[in-house]
Formats: sequence, C-alpha cells, structure tokens
Amino acid sequence: MRKTDDDNQALDVSPHSLLLKMALRLPPTLINPFRPGTENSMAQPEEPHMFQLQMDKLVQRIQQTDQKMEEVLERTQQQMQDRIMQTLQQMSRQHTEEANRLTQQLNLQRHQWEEALRISQQNQHQQFEAVQQRLEQLDQDSRQQVQHMQQHMQQQIDKAQNDAHHSQQQYEQLLQQVYEMGNARQDHLSPELGLQASQLVFHQFVHVRYCIQAVLTQPSPKLPTPRLFIILPAQRLIVDGQEESSSIQFRLHFLCECGSYTMDKDCDKPHDVHMANHPGYDLINQDEFINKYGSYLLTMMYMAKYGARTRKLAVPPLLGLTHVIGEHQNISQIVDDTIIRLKEATGYRDGDSTGHKSLDATELTKLQSHLKVTDGECFTGGLSQRCIQKGHYAWICSDHWRESYELALQQLKYNIIANGGVWKTSEAKINVTSEAMARRFYHDLGKLFRIQSEKNWRSWTEAVLEQGGHSHQSASGPTTNILEDPDDLESLFLDFGRFTMSAKGISEVKVKDVAVSIRDLSTLSFDDMEFIQQCRPTALVISGTPQKKDDRRLVGLLQNNVITLRIDCDMKRFIGVIDLVCSTREKMLQSVTQPALRMFELVHPEIKLEVSFDEGSPALDMPPCINLEDCQSYTVEPAVYNFIRQHGWSDITFVVSESFSNRLAQLLNESMKEIGSRVARLDITPTSLTAPGLDAMSRVINQSQGLTYLRLSLGNLHLNHQLEKALLLLERHKDRLTSLRLEGLHVHQWLPRIIERFPNNDGFPALEEFFLGGLWTHWISDIECRWIASMVSTRSQPRIPLKAFGVADIRFFGQDWTPVILAIDLSTIEELYFRNLALDHEMKLLIHRIMDGNVSSLPLRLLDFKGTTPNDHTAREMFARIREKAPQAEIRWE
Repeated sequence: MRKTDDDNQALDVSPHSLLLKMALRLPPTLINPFRPGTENSMAQPEEPHMFQLQMDKLVQRIQQTDQKMEEVLERTQQQMQDRIMQTLQQMSRQHTEEANRLTQQLNLQRHQWEEALRISQQNQHQQFEAVQQRLEQLDQDSRQQVQHMQQHMQQQIDKAQNDAHHSQQQYEQLLQQVYEMGNARQDHLSPELGLQASQLVFHQFVHVRYCIQAVLTQPSPKLPTPRLFIILPAQRLIVDGQEESSSIQFRLHFLCECGSYTMDKDCDKPHDVHMANHPGYDLINQDEFINKYGSYLLTMMYMAKYGARTRKLAVPPLLGLTHVIGEHQNISQIVDDTIIRLKEATGYRDGDSTGHKSLDATELTKLQSHLKVTDGECFTGGLSQRCIQKGHYAWICSDHWRESYELALQQLKYNIIANGGVWKTSEAKINVTSEAMARRFYHDLGKLFRIQSEKNWRSWTEAVLEQGGHSHQSASGPTTNILEDPDDLESLFLDFGRFTMSAKGISEVKVKDVAVSIRDLSTLSFDDMEFIQQCRPTALVISGTPQKKDDRRLVGLLQNNVITLRIDCDMKRFIGVIDLVCSTREKMLQSVTQPALRMFELVHPEIKLEVSFDEGSPALDMPPCINLEDCQSYTVEPAVYNFIRQHGWSDITFVVSESFSNRLAQLLNESMKEIGSRVARLDITPTSLTAPGLDAMSRVINQSQGLTYLRLSLGNLHLNHQLEKALLLLERHKDRLTSLRLEGLHVHQWLPRIIERFPNNDGFPALEEFFLGGLWTHWISDIECRWIASMVSTRSQPRIPLKAFGVADIRFFGQDWTPVILAIDLSTIEELYFRNLALDHEMKLLIHRIMDGNVSSLPLRLLDFKGTTPNDHTAREMFARIREKAPQAEIRWE
C-alpha cells in the first residue's frame, strides 16, 4: 500500500503549503476558468456569487485546517516536552541509583579496610603484650635464678660455717689429746692426727683473714678517732739476762689509711697502709685498756703480721714498723710476742670464733679516755680525716694528703668551670643555681679546704672561713701583658671583709687558666678565633646551640687546651654535638696531640646532661648525670632515649621530679634492656607514676646492681592511691633505700598503715636519710612517737648510720619528743630538721645532749629549728654554745 503525499508531508503544516495543496486538488476550471485551451475559454463566466461561495468555502476550509494544524502542533509540542521530561527523569533516576550503588560499594570497602586495620592493630597489640609478658617472664625467671643462686650460696656459707665450727671442736679435741700425751714422743702421733692439726691451723688462719677483711671493708663514717691502730712494746726491761714480762709497757700507734683514693693515675709509688709518723701514745691503765679493746687489737696485730688487701687498701706484712722498734731487732718476733700477750690477757684460745671483732662508733669515741695526751696535743697521731666518698671517710697522714691535694684541687677546678665559674687557682667564682649543684660544689670544696657542705653562700660562718684559707688574686702589672707574659699574675690578697685577718693558709700562686664565654659560634670572625687560640682557654662556655655549619669552629676550639666545655643546646642537637666531641677527641688521640677535655655539659631548660671523659679514651667513661628535675613535657623523650642507647658508660645519675611520666619510665627501662642498667644514683618523686610506670622503674632499680643512692620522696600520702603506691615501693626496694621522705595531710590516718607494714628500721638496712612531714600540724599517738624513735636509733647489728633526720608539722597526744631526742646518735648525725613543732624543754634537752657529749667536735653541720624556737630570751645564747661543739654547723631558728 503506497503512502499518499499527505502522509509523506504530514509534518509540513504551514498555511502556504496547505493552500497550495488544496489548489492542486481542484479541477482546472475552478482554478482558472478563463485559461486558454479549454472548451469554455470563449464562453461566458458563471455567476459571481457562485464563485464567491466556493471561495468562501475554500477559505473556511483552509482556516479550519489551519486551526487543526495549530492544535496538532501544540499537542505534538506538549507530547515532545512530556517525552523529554520523562527521559530526563528516567536518566536522573538511573544516575542516582548508580551513584547510590557506588557509594554503598565504597562504604563497604571502607568498612572492610577499617576492620582489617583494627584486626591488624589488635594482632600487633596482642603480639606486643605477648612479647612483653615473655620478657617479664624471662625477667622473673632470671630473678628466681638469682634468688636460687643466692640461696645456694647461703647454703654453702652455712655449710662452711658449720664445717668451721666442727673443725674448731676437732681442734679443741686435738689440743686435749696433745695435752694428755704429755712428753710423749712425736712419733706417737698418728698421721691422721697430724693431718687434722694442719687442717685446723689452716681454718684458723682463714678465720683470722676473714675478720681482718671485715674490719677493713666495713663502712667508715665520720668519727673523731682513727679506727685502725695497734700496740707495740714501748721498751723491754731485762733483769739478770731475763726479760721481765710483767714490766712490759705498750704504746698505741695509729695507722694511716692511705690507698687507691690518695694515688694519682701516673704515680708509681704504692700507697700502702703504714704507721703514722708519730711516737705513739702511752696507756693510762694498760690492763683496763687491753681488757676492753683486746679482741679488736688481736685482729689488728694479725693484720700487721700477715698483711691484707682489699679493693682500696693494701697492708703489707710488717711494713712501716722498723722506725718504731729498730732495725736491729726481730720485728716478727716482737709482733708474735705482742699477740701472745694479748691472748693471755683476753683469755683467747686458738680456734675461738668470738675472739675477733670490730669496734662501733661509741667504742672508738671513748678511745681518747685511755690515752695519755698532754694539754693541747692532738690525739689522732698526726692523721687528718678526709672524705674519700659520699658518707665514707679515712684518716690519712699529711704526706699522703699533700699528694692527693692536687687531685682534689683539680676536681674542684673542673666543677667550678663546668658550672660557669671562673678559676684562678686560689679564687673560685661560681653561681650556685640549684641545691644539687651546691651540694657537689661544697662536697669537693670540703675535700680541699675542710669546709662542710652547705646550701647557700650565706651559711658560711666565721669558723668556716678561718679554716678555709679562701683567697683570690689579681694582676700586679698591666692587663695587656696577660697573653705575652702570664707570669706577671703573682700578687695575692684576701677579700672576705672582717675575716681577712683570720684566714689561714695563704701562699702566692700563679694563674694560668683562662675561661671564655661565647654567645654564638656563627658570629665568630677569623680574628676572634685567632684571639681565643692565643688565650688557650681551659674552660669554654657556649650559650647558643651550635649548628651543623659551626662544626669546624667547635672542632678548632676543642683542639686547644679546653678542659671543661658547657653548651646550652637544643635537644635535637644533643647527639650530634656529642658525636662531634667524641670524634674530635678520637682523632686527636690517633695523632700526636693529647686532648685535654675532661668535663662536658649539655644544658636545656628541661634536661641537663653532665658527662666526663677518661684520660686517653674517646668514650664517656665517667658517671654522667641526667637531670630531669625541670622536665614538663614529652619533648625530652627522644633525646633521653637516644642518648642512653647510643652512648654507654659505667654509672648514671638520674634526678626526676613529680612530672616524671609513665612514658619516660618505660623509655628508661627499654633503653636499659638494650645496653644493661647502669644507674648509680636515682632520686624519684613517683607522684605521677601509675602501675606501668612503677613496674618499669622497679625493673630499672632491680637491674641496677651498682645503685649506691636511692631516694624516694613519697608525698600526698593522705590519698589512698598514693599511700598504696608508697607501700608497694617501700616493700619492693626497702633493702636498697638510702633516703626516704614521707609527707601528707592527716598523718594519724596514713602513718599507722606504714608502721603496721614496717614496725622498725630493721627493714631499711641502708637508710641514711629519713624525713617525716605532716604539711599541716597534726597530732599523733605514743605509738607513732616510739616508731619515729626506732627509725632514728642505731640498731645493734652493723648498719649504715643515719646522717640526716627531719620532722615537720607534727604534734603528740600526751607524749613529748623526749624518746626521739634521746634516740638520735649525735656521733654520726649531720643534719637535723625540727620545723613547726611544739618543742620547749625537748629542744633544751637536745642542746644539753650536744653540749655534754664526750666528743669534742660533732659532725653536725645543719640544725633547723624554723617555726619551733620557744619564746625564750636565752635561745641565742644556747645556739652560741652549740657552735662551740659544732663550729661548722649552720643553725636556722628565726
């Protein structure tokens, strides 16, 4: 079926096209009736109204058609718009669905990734906990093995003691058999009996050596009398060719305790224990003296006969006795005769294990009362007591002391320069900015000038300055001659005001040390570097952090005569600066140049590292101090951790405050696991530590076998969690604790808990310092009073004596301070604190004890009565009397 033209052109609806189409369909006569060629071309046209009628119909039809076309067009346009809108909506729905589908897929993948990450982190955490538990298990196993070894060793010691006791019994039986045999011939003794006799003689010798070692290695606190002495015959009376034993008079001789601490590293001459260069002292009542000190004298005489050796002391046999007895006499025979006399006088029998013992502080204090001493004569045999280590003293002769004087002088110089002071041989200027710095400085100064440790410059009294001999010098010529002719610095004068006339020990010296302070290495010019090299400074202080670009300048300065170096440095440069210093020294050691640097200090507002170099070694061989007292943030963690891991040494001193965090404790423990714990001194305030931090610090302490000083400052004990923490720490570390501070509100609530756990001081064998504070004034009962007295008192068995004791803001119910005052051992105590206490007659009792003691000079160096002094106009007079017995003591009472 064919389509019509209308169908083919349905969409062409314009009026002109419609009119044309309609005209084509009309008959030709209608279109043009007058057209030539038609039959009616010559005929007459039809009537006009017919034509008009047809035309009207045609026009009407055209109009109707046009109207229909317009309606069709509008309807078609509307349909097209509807179709377009439907298509757009459908496309929008499809796109939205596709976007939602993609979003769901992305969310699903994200959840899958998050779940995988969580599982991975959980697995890592579990693995970390498993490793930590394994390490803790290994640590626990190690401790158990150590305990097992200690138990095994104790069993061996007990077995050896039982064997010794059994041998002593056999020896006594042997002596009884020999006595019963009388004058029987030697061959009557069986070989077995002779062998037993030889074994027992050996056991006796071993026991004597053990007693000698016990005396030489026991703690040596500060005492007014030397602890090593012997007796020898003053003269021998011969009657008819026979020696009259009843007329032998003995004389006491002190021994010089020189040893490794009085020797210089380059000194080849041995420093052995010897008799003091003194004629000795006659005895007032010889029988009474031997009866009281005979057992100890036996130990000393055996030491003089056989000799002995410890880590610090060496006693050669009979060395040093010739100048007393005479070279023409048999020294060994005289010592043997003296030993026999002592055995007879004391009733000592060979093999008796109780025949040898040591002397305590009280017995040594009373030694002077048995000696004949002329008025004004010193009863120490020409020996002087010197501090050889914190809490340990030795009596040394003047000859050996002069040799060790230079060592103490050099150490003092190092400390002064390292702390920003200026050293001029006999004058020291130093800015003491902390208690720890002051303690170190005064400790070294006390070795040199006999000045006791104080907390600030104002505490220097007239008595201290009279003994010190402090002075400083100035240039006698123009200051421009310093570089060309340093020998012009010779004149010396004192500058202590009214103490100038009383200062002793003044001698002319020459200054040859120069200290240089540099603010920034990057600002140094070539002329500045040349000038500093001409000065050859022994002390160098750099205030700004050295940058990488300044390494060459720092190396150039270190290649001079620099002994001490202090750098105020950013923590990020700690490791870099240390590596640079070590590498510079190593290169100098490999060449012909000997490095002079000995002390090196890096300072930051939150951390301070102090290290020292051993001579000839590029490593940090001396004990460094890591001071975290001012640490307030986590920024120091990488510096501390990296420094500990990268550089090793023998001992470390750590000082931490309340801000010490669990993270720092764990970092410290982790670093110690890698290189081995070598902490020597540890001062902890564990206020901010929780269980993980406490466990980490406990592991550090347990692993530190060389720990010599452990201080716990336990505060806020009125809070239950702090009290439980304190009890845990005390239980863990009571055997190694040397300093303890207990503070908190409501003392009557938390102190009974501590007393219940630790009823006396037997649980703290190494305790040297004990402080108790209530923060506010509180009342406690008689039980707490007796416990404080027991903590202060000296136990019967040997222990380190208490050197510092303090109580603040505490009062008693119905009981006064008398038991505590009476329990204080004034022969060893150095610091006493009684702050804000209700003391009246108790303070007078303490002053009475100080004044009426048998000791002419007490070791007391600090007496603090702040807030405690009674309203008594005689207080000043009483304190003035105390200074007579303790001339170097600082008294605080206002």
